[in-house]
Amino acid sequence: MNRLKTCRACGARELLSFLSLGRLPLGSLRRLDQLNVVEKRPQLELGFCPRCGLVQLLGGAQEAIESGSVYGSWRTLLAQMEIRRPKQVLALEGCPLELLSRLERGGARVLYLDPHPERSQTALSWAIPTRRARFDHALALRLKEEGFQSDLILAGHLLAYTHDPNGLLEGLAQVLAEQGHLVLELPNLRELLEGRRFTRFSPPQQNYFSVGALKRLAQRHGLQLQRVEAPAPGLLWVHLGRTGPSEAGVERYLEEERRLGLEGTAYYLEFGSQVAALREALLTLLTELKARGRRIAVYGACPESALLLNFVGLGPEVVDCLVDPDPRKQGHYIAGVHVPVQGPQRLLERPTDYLLLLQENLEEVSRWLPGYLEGGGRCILALPYPRILAPQPAQMAP
Repeated sequence: MNRLKTCRACGARELLSFLSLGRLPLGSLRRLDQLNVVEKRPQLELGFCPRCGLVQLLGGAQEAIESGSVYGSWRTLLAQMEIRRPKQVLALEGCPLELLSRLERGGARVLYLDPHPERSQTALSWAIPTRRARFDHALALRLKEEGFQSDLILAGHLLAYTHDPNGLLEGLAQVLAEQGHLVLELPNLRELLEGRRFTRFSPPQQNYFSVGALKRLAQRHGLQLQRVEAPAPGLLWVHLGRTGPSEAGVERYLEEERRLGLEGTAYYLEFGSQVAALREALLTLLTELKARGRRIAVYGACPESALLLNFVGLGPEVVDCLVDPDPRKQGHYIAGVHVPVQGPQRLLERPTDYLLLLQENLEEVSRWLPGYLEGGGRCILALPYPRILAPQPAQMAP
């Protein structure tokens, strides 16, 4: 599976291609009038760089995607920043406006950069100094020429989406004050791999950093890892600065990655084999149940569900529908496989035997579908390996 590619972080030519999820449609939902429109299907193939450790999307660059919201646990971040009392704050796209407003009220001068027209206009309506622009190395040089130096940069997950991580990080270093502090929000690669959450890989996202890979990239631009923390499942906050010792927690993350083997190619080859086995097992399980006349639905109209259905090849011939409590998604179809999205009541109106879940969230299912589990409906957990969950206690009552 070795292919000659160029690592976008260190320039190494020999990358290991360890996982191909096929050609997947951009976006997860389609309206009825879009079903006959030819869908763009970029190849989703992941590679690992043995030299620097970066996991990255292989192939040509995708169209620029405007990043979504970041720092969901922003109040925790605000408490940390209030101790530092920053004077000049640079915030990049998707940053919570209430966080920026609070920092301004605390005496900081804030500059917010966001290419998204609605978000940038909303920020201006909050009286937050805003430029409708995406941060890159060229913009960093212009800011530096203006004398702009920030002692706090909130860069969100832009480093995960950029095609030029060196240019972005060099630009951030250009406008970071000597004693400044840079905060990134990135996917927790170790957690993703350990849970076989291959559905978290997506065409827009270009880079997936282990802590070790990020440390090497940061050092190349004169930055040091100072702190690593996990504010929510699947996410890491990484704190960078020019000086100062790193906390003990950083070394614990690095040591755990070395122990698991995230620095070597064998781990990623094994991960690719596990995903292939998972695909075959899930397809076999569901097709056998369907052949026995069982009705099957999927829970949750999200990009992860769309990726799973397309990768495994689960269309309407196997899956009757996908249910989601959000009325804005109902009436649409999953891109690629064209499975209809309906409301949760669909499972009660037309009895369904099995409900496929990406993760074991029976409490959420019970909240939206109390009658489904009470009526004997069963759940199938797709990840980290397909299995039919045991009946709930109420189902086992005589």
